[in-house]
Amino acid sequence: MEPREILTQVRMEGELPGGWIVFPLQRQKVMLGLAGWLFGIVVGLGLFALIASVVIPTNYQHGALAAFVTTILLVVLLFVGLGSAWTFVLDMRRLRQADKHIIVITPRDFVKQEGDKIIHVPLSHVRHVTARGQSPAEKLAEEAKESTGSRPVENTLGFLLGRGLVPMVGQSRRKKMRTPESLAFIDARVDREIVVVSDKSYGDPHAIADVLKEYAIGVQQLLR
Repeated sequence: MEPREILTQVRMEGELPGGWIVFPLQRQKVMLGLAGWLFGIVVGLGLFALIASVVIPTNYQHGALAAFVTTILLVVLLFVGLGSAWTFVLDMRRLRQADKHIIVITPRDFVKQEGDKIIHVPLSHVRHVTARGQSPAEKLAEEAKESTGSRPVENTLGFLLGRGLVPMVGQSRRKKMRTPESLAFIDARVDREIVVVSDKSYGDPHAIADVLKEYAIGVQQLLR
């Protein structure tokens, strides 16, 4: 089927054809993301304005090092504020056009609509499905490990090294686990990466990856 035919059939009332799985944009998760970006705007631009009013022009009159450090700090805060603002606008647009943001996996096709853009890849050409980030199972296991095995270790380190150093150890470990949530695959027709999701606004990337892998492997085995 053509991708527009698939999308039209998904939006029609009634049951979907057998084996079709739909991942719509989840409004609540997008709204939660908006709150985070709004916080980033307030913090980034607010601190930029506050610090700029204090350090300009004073810090630029005390040598190149002070000017360099001040500039870097202001640029970082401005980047956080403007980056959050831009992403806020993009997410607001997604929220207003939520019906135009959807992922559909049929027994033969992968289709994703992002606004007016439609991505269509036959499952026979889907390769190397890769989900990044921590899966729910891994998260539960990590939380259980931290609540049991890691606490005595941290308590011992806290006794020997001091409590101030221990959080740094735990934080460095957790930062390694906080990789961005994303899902992508390779379109074998053009050897190009197709980004399926870059957050959890369509659901858990690992769950979507499992469905996509299962369907793609099934189709490719039939064609062998």
